[in-house]
Amino acid sequence: MFMKKLLIATDFSPPAQRLLNCIDEFRIMGLEEVVLVHVVDIRLGEGLSISLKHEGEEKLKEIEGVLKNKGINTKQYTPIGFAASEIVNIARQEEVSLILIGSKGKGVIKEVFLGSTTFDVIRLAETPVLIEKYIKNEENQYVNACASKFNKVLLPIDFSDCSELIIEEAKGLAGIAKEIVLLTVVEQGESQQEIEDSKDEYNRLLTETAEEFEKLGIAAKIRIEEGIPSQKIVAAADAEKVGSILMGTRGRGIIKSLLLGSTSDAVARLSKRPVLLIPCGLDERAK
Repeated sequence: MFMKKLLIATDFSPPAQRLLNCIDEFRIMGLEEVVLVHVVDIRLGEGLSISLKHEGEEKLKEIEGVLKNKGINTKQYTPIGFAASEIVNIARQEEVSLILIGSKGKGVIKEVFLGSTTFDVIRLAETPVLIEKYIKNEENQYVNACASKFNKVLLPIDFSDCSELIIEEAKGLAGIAKEIVLLTVVEQGESQQEIEDSKDEYNRLLTETAEEFEKLGIAAKIRIEEGIPSQKIVAAADAEKVGSILMGTRGRGIIKSLLLGSTSDAVARLSKRPVLLIPCGLDERAK
């Protein structure tokens, strides 16, 4: 799967430091190089920004040493600018396979109105983004929500062209994932009969998809839910105790996504489990 070159965005907060706990799992998936990025906020003023840039460079060197001891090549960037745009630009420039960024969450309403670097990145990125999630342990310290993200994966499907792309990407987990949970959510139809007809058709299509995964040695389970997609996806992830949610995103720019919303944005905010978002092709995202 897409794990050869990874960009890790960090602000050196305790949750962000926990992103390094993912490295060994990514090494198994073929990780060779890590691009470390710490963005200094340009709004802090020239003097303070330059001071924090030097401080950030020293901290990244420490992380670099840890990664080199694991046999992983590294690069580091400490630009002064706006965090989300700098992260996305560096990801594009370095042609990374994946952006890894953390989010401990601050409540749905606050995220919607104030935004955050994490959610701006997923709206702007042309690269897959893995949003790590955290919980507090008994010592009130942040720890990764799921130690093994890809042993069991929830795969929401709506049978669009985007879904077909995501299914193909998920097949790259062969030899890594033990189980895939295939989920389709039927939204409210004009009649109960229409809903039941949709469920029958979705069951047929999901069964065919499940068989494709099983041929690759990945156990597959089918779930068909009825209701609001984002809520059902998050609930299914918790019920199935998956390590992560893998889904596509069709977002195109901060303003449009903020005003119109999307299932992927809602899942990224609400999920207690890591979410891997894969941008679909530009043509599909325009639909």
